[in-house]
Amino acid sequence: MKTNKLFGLSVLVCGFALSFTSCSKDDNPVNEKKTAVITFENQTLNDKGFWCGEVNENGIDTGYGTAYPCTYNENGVSFNTMYGVSYWTGYAISNRTEKGFTMGDYTPAGMPDQFNNITGTAHGGNNFCVVQTYGETIDLNGATLKGFWYTNSSWVVDAILNGDGISPGNFGPTDYFKCVLYPTPVEGLSGARYDIDLAKDGDYVKEWKYCDLSGVDAFKNLKSISFNFESSKKNDLGPTTPIYICIDDIEIEY
Repeated sequence: MKTNKLFGLSVLVCGFALSFTSCSKDDNPVNEKKTAVITFENQTLNDKGFWCGEVNENGIDTGYGTAYPCTYNENGVSFNTMYGVSYWTGYAISNRTEKGFTMGDYTPAGMPDQFNNITGTAHGGNNFCVVQTYGETIDLNGATLKGFWYTNSSWVVDAILNGDGISPGNFGPTDYFKCVLYPTPVEGLSGARYDIDLAKDGDYVKEWKYCDLSGVDAFKNLKSISFNFESSKKNDLGPTTPIYICIDDIEIEY
């Protein structure tokens, strides 16, 4: 009887311990990954339906006028933009519904159609991001980039169909235009690239398409990501096709 009592007590203690361990694991998961979607819905836009930065106390004399570094933040991710009264570079936010493009004076206020995309709508919600970068980054602060939606800028499509005013002619069957992503990891070697075709083989992107990066190791645990553009229409300074892409609903894991 003594042996049976001890055995029963041992079973009871072990069962309690197992139950306690199980509850602790469920209530306090370790290293559980969280996901988020960046929608760009949190930014206030101007009366023309876009934001590309604003004048602030951090102005920098660039030799071409004063520029103001600005940042849009959402879910721990930072989108860096340089705003000048006569120009902008980086990551703008728009809710414009016009699909067409009319040339203006190249300034943000004087050419609002540069903030249009070819679908005339965001992928989800009201707002989307217009990318036109000269080195500005998206800072992910250790997050993994799972993917995002993209489409063409209306200005890009106008250049494809009607010419860009610098390189002769519109796009033919052998012309191309692509966006190139460069991820920079928190640790490890950089130098990876990922190409997104925006125009190729006589056709171009006309709708929102998904860029799935979930299986690409180079986009895990990122410090930042930058955008570049390549085109068959170019000169010694680079592409003459407008270097724009529109993106929305960025999926991250952290």
